[in-house]
Amino acid sequence: MKRIIVILAILSSLLLADSVNGWQPLHESVYKSDFELMKKIVEKGDCDIDLQSKAGISPLHIAVKTRNLLMVNYLLDHGADVDIQDNNGYTPLHYAISARRLKIVRSLVMHDADVNLANNAGITPLQQAAYTNDFAIVDYLLDNGADPDILNANGINACELAYAKGNFSMAHHLKPYTHGECGKYVNELKTTKRGK
Repeated sequence: MKRIIVILAILSSLLLADSVNGWQPLHESVYKSDFELMKKIVEKGDCDIDLQSKAGISPLHIAVKTRNLLMVNYLLDHGADVDIQDNNGYTPLHYAISARRLKIVRSLVMHDADVNLANNAGITPLQQAAYTNDFAIVDYLLDNGADPDILNANGINACELAYAKGNFSMAHHLKPYTHGECGKYVNELKTTKRGK
């Protein structure tokens, strides 16, 4: 009976998902946080664990977005590409940073995520963390090789991005690590504050 239910769930997911957004049963099982179904699909072995939807979303992206560390680790332990990018170039690490999930960030980095891999706009994980003003993630990324001097498509680094966003404490925090232009912005901030 269980086998019939699993088969029906897979067929139902296929009919629904494939026509709408290109999701397959593995995508659906991860999205629904159905660990047992996901595990059965992966162990069956006839699906691509990195299969991407029409938007380039992989099951790992979904596991990160739904903040499911158990599924993230399972997919990574079964060969999911830790640096897979969606159609906008976002990696699972970018997703974890946007969700402000340090435990998932740690797991991805421990599975060799590239801490300097930029999206299509040139935004690195460190820039994403600076933008979201997450000090714990910024420090973790810096401790694991993130380069604070990489410039995005607009020609600015993580410190400048934090400053432009109004995250002045973050800009001050990143300044000692930065060899680029951030210093002038942080100095302007100090001058402006003194003048008030």
